[in-house]
Amino acid sequence: MIPDRLTFRWWLLICAISVGNIVLWGLTAWGLPWESDVYRSKQLVLSGLFVAACAFRSILPRVDLERLCLWDSPLSSVILGRSVATVAELCFAWQCALLLFKLSTLTGSPVIGTIGLTVLPIIVVAELACWFAVATLNNIGHAVEELLWSIMVALVAACLVIYWQHTAGAPPLWVPIGLIACAGTAVLILMVDIPLYITRWRIGKRAGLRYLRVIEGLKDAVMRRRVTQAHEDWRKEVLWMSLYFSAGVWVSLGIIFV
Repeated sequence: MIPDRLTFRWWLLICAISVGNIVLWGLTAWGLPWESDVYRSKQLVLSGLFVAACAFRSILPRVDLERLCLWDSPLSSVILGRSVATVAELCFAWQCALLLFKLSTLTGSPVIGTIGLTVLPIIVVAELACWFAVATLNNIGHAVEELLWSIMVALVAACLVIYWQHTAGAPPLWVPIGLIACAGTAVLILMVDIPLYITRWRIGKRAGLRYLRVIEGLKDAVMRRRVTQAHEDWRKEVLWMSLYFSAGVWVSLGIIFV
């Protein structure tokens, strides 16, 4: 099947970005003194898992709840893709937690350390909400997931501000960059992602969509997928996927050097 031209160009773009990200991670690993810096070594491993997962999801993109995939392959299974994404997102949350623990140590701020303890639990709940949505076909689960991610992002931003207040003179360049990244992510989640999922939930409700039981839905996610390359089917996914697999990965790589 020949894909829609726009869809194919977009797919080539995110694949090229993913290859570039793998190269960047490899160069980082090559130049990192593993034995002398335990913090960066942990960050490198976690970032590597995130980079690899995003590359996999770029090559074989799918939309979990709608059971859409770009290519007809067993590796396009929704359950496989969601499992890979879950591991990746937990690794990213772990990166953020490690960063906050580091900042807490550097500043002596117990507030940053306490917030760091909340990051991973928040994202664990977010992943459970996501799996609920994928299994039941209820987009409200995705909306809850995104809301929890926005809370986590706001907490990280608050810690960066606290760290900024503890620095003498001008802050390191990564601090304002991190705040800009947090602000951009929050805007994307609150203005694009959550409204999109709520709209889809309302459409499904008006159409009388039958929600699945969790076990039934997990079996459905293993077996069912709809292969499509039509631009109309992917149009609303392009923005978040493109930013996730590019800027999201760059944030993960950048945390290694903080």
